Amino acid sequence: MKSLDVLMPAEGMGLIGDLIAKRLPLHRLWLEPNPETWLAEWGPRLRALAMTGGHGPIDDAYMRRLPNLEVIASFGVGYDHIDARAAARRGIIVTNTPGVLDDEVADTALGLMIMAVRQLPQAERYLRAGRWLNGAFPLTASLRGRIVGIVGLGRIGKAIAARVSAFGLEVVYHGRNPQAEVAHRYFPSLVDMAKACDILIVVAPGGPATRHLINAEVLEALGPDGVFVNIARGSLVDEKALIEALRTGKILAAGLDVFENEPNVPEELIALDNVVLLPHVGSASTKTRRAMADCVVANIFAWADGKPPLTPVPETPWRGQWGDGGPSQGQAREAPASGEQAKAMTDRQSLIGGILDVMRSSWDLPADCNDGELFAYAEALVDRIEAGDSRQALCAYLAGVQVDNLDMPKSDAYQEIVDRSVALVKD
Repeated sequence: MKSLDVLMPAEGMGLIGDLIAKRLPLHRLWLEPNPETWLAEWGPRLRALAMTGGHGPIDDAYMRRLPNLEVIASFGVGYDHIDARAAARRGIIVTNTPGVLDDEVADTALGLMIMAVRQLPQAERYLRAGRWLNGAFPLTASLRGRIVGIVGLGRIGKAIAARVSAFGLEVVYHGRNPQAEVAHRYFPSLVDMAKACDILIVVAPGGPATRHLINAEVLEALGPDGVFVNIARGSLVDEKALIEALRTGKILAAGLDVFENEPNVPEELIALDNVVLLPHVGSASTKTRRAMADCVVANIFAWADGKPPLTPVPETPWRGQWGDGGPSQGQAREAPASGEQAKAMTDRQSLIGGILDVMRSSWDLPADCNDGELFAYAEALVDRIEAGDSRQALCAYLAGVQVDNLDMPKSDAYQEIVDRSVALVKD
């Protein structure tokens, strides 16, 4: 592992800092008496950034202060707080934590949907206030027969769709493009989908391109029996238009886990009784947050080890070298390996690359699978083969990767990958 100075601008989840500090020099900016002065002095030495929440935007101006920055590992799926395009221009890799929080966030979306439609929080408050003694809680709307429209059918969107389908409800979706492998009906127009559905769930990414995507026109199209659920980003919603729609009955109810100016929630929204409000807890379980922390740390450690990042974002894909254009000028590098060491490293990289090609040719990989993720599976397979694992054990490992990690249908493709990979290692 190379010496890689890591900056953590804000405390966030302390576990991340503790794990990084065990192996790499870690600098906790919020503990510095004068962060600005410290950054001016230390900026050129910093090569990795661990974003754990609670910090302002990482834009081009901030990156200029860290001229030798190579990787930004961000905690969470959304990364609209980072200017990923600016990072790409500077040859900086940005990573996030997809996959590990899909189920938790999908569960939260379903919880908000049920609570908003059936008024469960209101019913609980009714009981706690002793009002049940005076009569039954009023009848509510029902989930039965409703059509659920999902805005953004990525990994989390698909997890929500699976749960909604299990409830016996029809799913439709809107996104930039239709997905060939998806059986649900696609709407190229968000307004048209809002007219066609009864419940609208937003799972799209944040950022300038999607700001106020959910506006007065969309809410009007959703209609007086419509229910709106947001577990994505508050910036996707015109909050004033949403408050007006809820206040005037243009929509029936809403369930919100995110807001435009967190943690500041408008008093007008809090005062409404037909909205369920959560303090951005979509992925906030101990198990899931630990998995997200591990992903942040694993991306930084992989980079320090000279391996591809595990989960680079689309704007900064791994291209088989250090950043888009190689190492930044003036970056400190380790002493070159000896001739034997260099050959061994080259041979191993070549072997893993060969197995990567086998995986690509044998698997119909999902669109969101990247080379960094696939590299990790190929490297693990090489390690297992060299350790003497049986063919049965190797097949079991790859079968798990295929179904659990890559979210692919069951097939026997892993058997061919094992046979060809064993032959490559033995050669």
